[in-house]
Amino acid sequence: MNQTLIFIPHWVFEGPLLAAWIIIGVAILGFLFMKHGAGQETWSFVPVFVVVALMIQFVLPVLEVSGINPDDPTGPFTKLGLAIRGYGIFLVLAIVSGFTLAIFRAPYVGLTSDQVISLGFWMILAGIAGARIFYVIQKSDDFFSNGASIGQLLLAVVDMTKGGLVVYGSLIGGMIAGVTYLKMNGLPLARTADLIAPGMALGLAIGRLGCLMNGCCYGGICEAPLPSVTFPPGSPPYMTQLDNGSLIGIKATGNPDLQSGFRWIVEAVEEGSLAAKQGVQVGDEFSINAPDERFIRFEKMDGSESIALQISLESNRNLGLGMPSITVPVADLPARSRYVYPTQIYSAINAFLLCLVLWFYWTVRKYDGEVFALMLILYSIGRFLMELIRIDEQGQFGTGLTISQLISIAMIILGVSLLTYARRPNAKPVLLA
Repeated sequence: MNQTLIFIPHWVFEGPLLAAWIIIGVAILGFLFMKHGAGQETWSFVPVFVVVALMIQFVLPVLEVSGINPDDPTGPFTKLGLAIRGYGIFLVLAIVSGFTLAIFRAPYVGLTSDQVISLGFWMILAGIAGARIFYVIQKSDDFFSNGASIGQLLLAVVDMTKGGLVVYGSLIGGMIAGVTYLKMNGLPLARTADLIAPGMALGLAIGRLGCLMNGCCYGGICEAPLPSVTFPPGSPPYMTQLDNGSLIGIKATGNPDLQSGFRWIVEAVEEGSLAAKQGVQVGDEFSINAPDERFIRFEKMDGSESIALQISLESNRNLGLGMPSITVPVADLPARSRYVYPTQIYSAINAFLLCLVLWFYWTVRKYDGEVFALMLILYSIGRFLMELIRIDEQGQFGTGLTISQLISIAMIILGVSLLTYARRPNAKPVLLA
């Protein structure tokens, strides 16, 4: 996991970056003037110059991230700079790779590379919007229950630098935009869908590596002798395990009594664990109140004894008796999360194999639409099964099935329907070259 590849430091945005752009812009404008004179080619650069300057001055500083001030770790956060995230890099690679694959085969279905690029542009915009909308709906409690202002809420909704995209939202959004574009431009629907299907699978494979970099879409604790991974302090798996107690040796279930103020009920305590040493007992109702994830990440990396960061483990037993909360220094927490299923890697391998299947099936397909239908069916089966070892979603509507599993079932039905329609008796077979 490596959420942030590099930081563009904060001081760059206090003047140097804008000054550098002004110098570069004036140089480009001078070159264009010498080559084209005071014509349209020269003056058309001016709006670009102004827009980039405004983004440097007003947009990029808003996107800067705040973090621990090394000189005052327990004080207020300080601006660190603009983070270049591993998730975002892999997302760009996924988009470029997927549509490059489609462009390679475009001439075989009578499309030009420009048509594929235009299609891709609208599908990408709608796909990202759909993916984010689904994520916000899924995590609505996190977005709307913290008392954030409208401005902070809007910024949180559009801030995708650390992940927060749902694949099915992307697929649905992209499908809607793709169908609309193809219909409006009179392009073949089923044939084009077959063309882009392998690229979509390749994009999913590369995108899941971004999830691994970010630490999202993680699996549950792996106790079987299977491949597994651990994550560093501050990562989503680490913080989830801290929240439910498993990081310090507690096995717990959710507390159905929401009025009690305690989120979990202890089922078992591992012998010799940090929880056992603190006197946690079976039957305790508890909530673990931890510092911000950035404090935990900083403390575990720094190791300084002077930083008095603690987690507070509150239970109905010690509070009911008037006893103070159990406090545990962050320095005593494990250096890594417990072993979890590497669901991001499994998903990447699954999507890459799906890409290969679709790529070669395209050469033997009999009817237009078969490849895309096959993608919906096979991907949805794999995703349904993957949810069995992922723990970042909860069961919905009293079914025990996650939102992704419910959508998987719908996608399988849709895929089978499309495959049946593609092979209808009066369908025209594909003329393979």
